[in-house]
Amino acid sequence: MLDRFEPHLYKLRCIHCENEVKEEDSHTRCPRCEGALNVEYDWTNVRKEKPHLYPLKGDDVVSLKEGRTPLYEVESLRMELGVKNLFVKNEGANPTGVFKDRGTWVEVSKAKELGAKSLIVASSGNMAASCSAYAGKAGIPMYVFVPQKVPLGKLAQIVSYGARVIRIQGSYNDCVRLVHEFAPKFDMYTLGDYVFRREGQKGLAYELCDDLALDGKENAPDVVIVPTGAGTHIAALWKGFQEYHKLGIIQKLPKMVAVQPQGAAVIVEAFENKDPIYKEWYETQTICSAVDVEDPNDGVLAVKAVMESGGTAVKLPDQDALHAQHLLASREGIFTEHSSALALAAVKPLKESGFLGEKDSVVCIATGNGLKDPVIPFTYLPESATFEPKDERAIKKELKRLMKN
Repeated sequence: MLDRFEPHLYKLRCIHCENEVKEEDSHTRCPRCEGALNVEYDWTNVRKEKPHLYPLKGDDVVSLKEGRTPLYEVESLRMELGVKNLFVKNEGANPTGVFKDRGTWVEVSKAKELGAKSLIVASSGNMAASCSAYAGKAGIPMYVFVPQKVPLGKLAQIVSYGARVIRIQGSYNDCVRLVHEFAPKFDMYTLGDYVFRREGQKGLAYELCDDLALDGKENAPDVVIVPTGAGTHIAALWKGFQEYHKLGIIQKLPKMVAVQPQGAAVIVEAFENKDPIYKEWYETQTICSAVDVEDPNDGVLAVKAVMESGGTAVKLPDQDALHAQHLLASREGIFTEHSSALALAAVKPLKESGFLGEKDSVVCIATGNGLKDPVIPFTYLPESATFEPKDERAIKKELKRLMKN
């Protein structure tokens, strides 16, 4: 969690019909039109010397000391990719190994503040693991709906944190639909890609600016590249940068880049059509499960973030994500989930297209740790040979072969 906290007056408002909504009535969707909700702050009460804004009314928060993740200047890759000021923000260093923790501390703190007796979430894995950890810390029962194909590393975390798990033979969006159906029936507080998660995840934008300023660089990057699924993360980052800009802490706003796999490029398609009102996909096909979303909850806000910032949206084949995962691990020592590696994979095509300049300050958001889905690297890396200890001749031969490669 960021080290400065101060409560502020705020209201929730629908981004579509502009209906003002009480947080006690809904924190997920607008009751009138089902639109996404947004937090609006009373800027007359915001002070520049304490600029970190979170919609919490007290200081009894649920934290696992999230944030303050490393920002690496990837020296061995920047010249190869033709971008001199290339950074990777390793969000896999968060408590549960993923950027989701930044949103979860606010969501679970708000749920506790509102007196929630139990929590429920739909997830492809990462969010469920994060929510389960924080629910355990808060002492609130956690119920999780995940697709049957959830990666084993994420499932192991979820059950270890004590959550009650239901696996669904369907997609992430099937899980979302079921959670929305059952949550009110059992009086459960719904966590997920909603307004309070966005408010927590925007803290990464604050932190990036603080990191760069401390490092003697200009305090806002030129470009931020974000692996994108539900759209909440890139929308949250854009909001965080806008708030710092409004307060005069940064003098420029970065261009936001959304990256998606070709087989699940809902937001990219909307951007290419120049229309924030995306069209739901009824079938996706990608191994990048962390961003495999057919109907992104914050798709409209994500497209708007890209458009308003003068950014762009890129779709890439799964193979590019796997290559970038291996490149980042073998050259920089950063083992990130393959979905996360989409950000680095986008640098080369963005440079070749002329979108990125050689002197641009570019930050790639590596959203999760590679151990989240440890099986994937074995699908594209060579299998290791196995020998009996006494078979020294064969071992020697294999070692020589490896030394030549």
